[in-house]
Amino acid sequence: MNITYKSLVSISMLVILFTSSIVMADPVSAAMEKSEAMEDAETMMTLEPMLVNINTGTAEEIAEALNGVGPMTAAAIIKYRDANGPFASRKDIVMVKGVGDMTFEANKSTIMVE
Repeated sequence: MNITYKSLVSISMLVILFTSSIVMADPVSAAMEKSEAMEDAETMMTLEPMLVNINTGTAEEIAEALNGVGPMTAAAIIKYRDANGPFASRKDIVMVKGVGDMTFEANKSTIMVE
């Protein structure tokens, strides 16, 4: 099971929501637990983003790793790769319909080619 950056953030938010909704008899303990949960969430949010190789990644991996890229665009990336061969550089992803310069700039630290 791959745990990605997005998954960690989602899990941490659920932990925060769950712990904040628990009513405890000891308010000091409740405050300490909430503080610890917030620290854990902050730590998770500072993790490095997941890298994705656009020459070998599946549509699911690409959609999960790249912000602003959903299943349809990820499928278009795979289709383009299959039709034209491997990407020579990270920037070549903008040749895929649905992926523009803004999407590339937002994800260039996450994209890799090998």
